[in-house]
Parts: sequence; structure tokens; C-alpha cells
Amino acid sequence: MNQPAAISQLMRSPKDLCVWAKQKYQHNRSSWLGISDYGEALVFTFALRIPTEAIAGNQMDEVAKWVALWRQEKWLDQAIEVEWKTVAWSTLGRQHLPTRVTIKGVSSLATLADVQRDWQQLVESAEILRSAWPVHDLSNVLPKLASQLDKLSATELDKFIRVVDWLVDNPESGMLPRQLPIPGVDSKWLEKHRSSVEKLKAALSGVSELGLVAAPVHFNVRVLDPTLPGLRDGDPHAFSASVSELAKLVWQPTWVLIVENAQTLAALPEFSGMVAVFGRGKDVAALTAVYWMEKAEHLLYWGDLDTHGMHILSLARQAFPQIESILMDIDTLFEYADMSVNEPRPFVGQISHLTEAELGVLSQLRINNTRLEQERIDMAYASRIIQNRQR
Repeated sequence: MNQPAAISQLMRSPKDLCVWAKQKYQHNRSSWLGISDYGEALVFTFALRIPTEAIAGNQMDEVAKWVALWRQEKWLDQAIEVEWKTVAWSTLGRQHLPTRVTIKGVSSLATLADVQRDWQQLVESAEILRSAWPVHDLSNVLPKLASQLDKLSATELDKFIRVVDWLVDNPESGMLPRQLPIPGVDSKWLEKHRSSVEKLKAALSGVSELGLVAAPVHFNVRVLDPTLPGLRDGDPHAFSASVSELAKLVWQPTWVLIVENAQTLAALPEFSGMVAVFGRGKDVAALTAVYWMEKAEHLLYWGDLDTHGMHILSLARQAFPQIESILMDIDTLFEYADMSVNEPRPFVGQISHLTEAELGVLSQLRINNTRLEQERIDMAYASRIIQNRQR
């Protein structure tokens, strides 16, 4: 014969209520910011799952303890109410049992969840923004800002208001992000908060674009062959230039090597017919506008042996289908295994446009989240591999 279920597993305790309240808060707090009264008119109910007479029959001591627990609970105010019900059991007689808890308003729910300070911070921040733009409806944008609002001081919120106001008043300034003439806002502030600023500006003006211009990306370049066709006397052999400036060069390199690290670029020795470029990670695709790179007979890519390096290789190959990887193989990985470290935040997404051999390397890297940075590879070893490829 089956034993009756333990009564403690069926009935819900005050502790269960607090856990439930915290889960509900974490799941819904963002959406509640969009309500005009911040959810104070909402009513939440938490059923206590009273036992049946059959289940309680042999466990009345546990039922009595459960009832006493709800009677003794010290509720903070009338916004949190325990509802009771009298049942008439044929063998156990009349019992007065708690049936559910009713919570009125999000602030009371937050109190149960022990997150009242977090919620108060969110509400105060939302109120500051609503007060700044009282004629605008922020109900759609405030939930999108919840993850930022609970971390911002009044001083930071004031910066948000002044920056957004300036951008709304100057929709086509054409300035660089670090040029904004707003007192107290340092040059990097907008870079850190740009996404939130765009959301607020869209709520006020209907347009998320900030009217700013991006600084041109510059790529470090080294000419590794002083006799390179098209290289003129007096031309620099190591420099930094924008894509448009690189595109104007009339070089004719046979080999172009894209590397992922500026120090590796600086350490490269001379190679016949070769120009080396620091690809700046995900910016590598911008180099498709450089004609002499696109038309080079051989285009090589040498990046870190980790998941992010393989991801950037994938991006490079999508931009340059002819690109070949070098020093990103199993042999190099095993040769320098003692120089490998753990990759702290590996790229977990799907990586396409890899060869079968490269996919094998990626699988090996993901076994233990291995990372071998390219500057850890001895340059003499790397030079031999590059020279062998040129033969």
C-alpha cells in the first residue's frame, strides 16, 4: 500500500511565498516599469494548497504546525493578506485553514521578495526620466532600460537627460561621439551608454539615430619587402592609414598577410613580395575596399588559436573567399601546448566558412576552452612556416 505524501511537500509555507515572490519579481520587474502607477493596482495571489482530509488524516500534527505558521507570520501591512477557509471533515471535524495569500501592489511583492531597495531605485530613476519629459509617453522605453536604471545615480541620470536633450535639439550635428559639448560628460560616456541613449532619443523624437559620425578606422601596415613593386623612394614602410587611404596606394604585393595582433605585426621579419596588415579583429571586412589586397595572388590570415580567432577567420573568409589561414592548425596548437591558457569567455555561437581542417582545430579548442595567442608563438617558428608556404 502506498504511503501518503509528506504533508510538507504539498502545503506551501511562508518561505515558499517569498521564493515565489522573488521569481515573479525578477521575471516581471522590467514590464512593471512601463505601467503608470508601477503596478500598485495589480493584485497577486498565491495559493497555499490546503490538504484533503484523506491526506491529512494521519498527519494532523503537520497540518497543525502549518496552520500555526501562517497564524504567527507577522505581515507588514494590510496589502498582504492571508485568506482563510473553514472546512468540515467527516472524521477530523471543522478545520480553519489558510487557502491563499493576496498581495496588493508591486511594492508589497518586492517587500516579500526582499528586493524593496532594488525596486525603489528603479521607480525613482523612472520618475526622474518621466519628470524630465512629462509630455512624452515613456511606457514603452522604460522597460527596455531597466537593467541600466537600477545601477544609475541621480548624477548619471542627469547626464542621460542632458545628453538626450542635446541630441534631440541637434539631430544632425555631424560630430564625433567624443566631441559632444556637454559639461560634465566625459569623452567616453556616450560609448558606454549609447544603446540606452538611442532608445530614449527614439521615444522622444521617433528617430534613434544620433546624428553623429564615426571616426574612420585606421589599420596598421608594414611593408615586409623593401623592393615591393609600386613602392616609391621615401614611402613609409610602417604606418597607419584609413581604408580610403590604403585604397589609393598602387602597390602590387604578391602576398598579403593579415594578423590579429599589433605586436605580431611589429615583430614580423622581411618576406619577399609581402605586405602585412593588422586586421583589427572584426573590422577586417572593411579591407575589401583595398584593391591591392583583393587582387594579391595570396591572401593569408594568422589569428589567435581560440574560438574568437576562428570566428574572426570566418568573418575574414566571408569578406575574402580566397583567404587562407596559416599557423592556425593542429600542429601549431600541439607544438605550443605549454603556452596555451584557458579561454575565459569562449565564443559559443556557430562558426561557418571554415575548412574541414579548421573545423577540426575548432573542435579541439572547444574541448577544454583552449587559447593560444599568436604572440606566444616563436617568430622563428612562424617565419619557417610562412617561408615554406611561399615556396
